[in-house]
Amino acid sequence: MNDIKKDSYYLNEISVLTTVRDNYYIYSILPKYGEGTFTILNIIPGLKLAFNSFELYHEIINYNDEYQLFSEPILKINYCIKGKMLACNKRGKICLSNKGSIAYYYGVENIYTVEHFDKYYESITLFGYINKMSDVFEKIFEIKKCEFTNFCKLINKEKDFIVGNSNSKIISLLNEIKEAFKSNKYENIKIKTIELLIYELKNFEKNRKRKEVYYSKSTIDKIINIEIYIMNNLDKKITLNMLCEKFNISLDKLKRCFKQMYGTSVYAYIKKSRMDKGKELIENSDRSITEISLICGYSNHHSFTKAFKEQYKITPRETRRLNMQ
Repeated sequence: MNDIKKDSYYLNEISVLTTVRDNYYIYSILPKYGEGTFTILNIIPGLKLAFNSFELYHEIINYNDEYQLFSEPILKINYCIKGKMLACNKRGKICLSNKGSIAYYYGVENIYTVEHFDKYYESITLFGYINKMSDVFEKIFEIKKCEFTNFCKLINKEKDFIVGNSNSKIISLLNEIKEAFKSNKYENIKIKTIELLIYELKNFEKNRKRKEVYYSKSTIDKIINIEIYIMNNLDKKITLNMLCEKFNISLDKLKRCFKQMYGTSVYAYIKKSRMDKGKELIENSDRSITEISLICGYSNHHSFTKAFKEQYKITPRETRRLNMQ
């Protein structure tokens, strides 16, 4: 029987097996790629669950011919808990995941390129060879194979994968799985993982209506460069129209794609970034409040103080006073 661990580019090229236990095994990211781990549990024959917690230092590109394809079709559902992941297949199809999103994949293609543009990335992944998985679910849980077949067909309607958003039921099950993992209650993990997969099978047609809009790699790159520009120019006046003109992007794409990638509007992101920078300067420098206000893009300390108090429920002067105690 084929072993999905031997097929995985992640597990064989950018990490190494460091811990083996009865209930799980841990792969550690190789230092030249990043740091962190993949903790993988065998749920039932054909189905595995991975807790992923790591940081990549740079974009990973799979040039290894041995790991271009899985030996047979796999089903993979990735639930992003923290951070942002940008993956791309050889045809240029983008899979963009951030906190609260779900990426569904069915097929034989291994990862081609992947990069994380937050410092840390955390997710829970269900995966396994679809043929073995459907056999076991039919024998043990009386879930007909056709339900897996239909599930995979719906995913393939979007050319290999779909990215959507979690609902309250899925979030609840993920939280129960995380709590069971923290408490080393592996039987509970298995029960809740099976419940989660069955829920996905039964409700995917309805849940896929929450799918995200797809954007090209060039659009994603523009949004990344816009975010970098914002962070480097917090002292300047920044408008949406100016960003659209400077980066040659439509207003609608800018607003929608930025929110999908960073979880908030452009203006809200600018304000939060300015407040974070202001708070850091107040706590870690001796610059005056007026000077900090200008550095953070405010024309005077009165408007800065008002925005700061709205954000942190305390004034800049009170923050500095408390920090000096």
